[in-house]
Amino acid sequence: MRKLLFLFPLFFNLAQAEWKKHVVVEAKGMINSAVAADWNADGKIDIVASLDGKVMLFMGPNWKTNTLHDFRPGLSRNKPRSVCIHSCLMDVDGDGDQDFIGSNNTVFWLECPDNPLSGPWEYRTVDDEILGTHCLTAGDVNRDGKPDLIANSGRSVPQTNIPNSLIWLEVPKNPRLAKSWIRHVFAKGDAPGGSHYTGLGDVNGDGFPDISCAAKGGDRFPGGQWFSWWEQPKDGKLPWKKHLLADKQPGATNILPADLDGDKKMDYFATRGHGQGVLWFKGPDFKLIEIDTKILVPHSLDLAD
Repeated sequence: MRKLLFLFPLFFNLAQAEWKKHVVVEAKGMINSAVAADWNADGKIDIVASLDGKVMLFMGPNWKTNTLHDFRPGLSRNKPRSVCIHSCLMDVDGDGDQDFIGSNNTVFWLECPDNPLSGPWEYRTVDDEILGTHCLTAGDVNRDGKPDLIANSGRSVPQTNIPNSLIWLEVPKNPRLAKSWIRHVFAKGDAPGGSHYTGLGDVNGDGFPDISCAAKGGDRFPGGQWFSWWEQPKDGKLPWKKHLLADKQPGATNILPADLDGDKKMDYFATRGHGQGVLWFKGPDFKLIEIDTKILVPHSLDLAD
């Protein structure tokens, strides 16, 4: 039995804090990803997660369940699994609410209706040609004031014709009618191995957001075990320039940009989520500094105050 958990601190002193665990739902299988927002504007946080062949909305604070989507064949060229490997939120259609974006062999989005509790949300394809999309990240890549989507295509030929690549996807003018989004392959074939999670941020100070990624390796994922970032060119031309931060990093998975030491230089915070250890790369030279070498499989990573 797998559980979706919600945690909050009981004390303001986090060094001595105890966190109370709340079980939102118990699933028969895996729950890989959950996202949170206040969908019904009641001032309470709600949660959307995929589990047991469905995408479900849990309304806080009592976690009443609403089914948003049932996975079934025939909606795209790829047969879905029972759960999403990853998900994120994004106002795709510009109507002011948060739509759900998931990766389940196909990258798709579910449109949040005016009444989010009115029934199933409309399913639409984002991209069903990229494959092995372990991470979805929303952000304004091309600085047009509109959200874009970052995804990886981590499988190899012949599974996909866009192998070992990183992509950013632009929302089409009418996303409700479009069969797919506008695809920009900025790392074409140079993200080998088991690419995992991405980060978005301007790390070289030129005003253009750059994208980072990490990949595990091993016999099944040749060419992995690295942390890297890709520099967005000012002219927008593809592909982007790759900067290797470190290789020979068993289990590399997560990397996020942030000014960790307050020196007004961007750093990278990273983990080996399929291995061992938390580390950071101190900018601007991105020297690797270990934070905790003993923590095991830190597969989930986020930054917040």
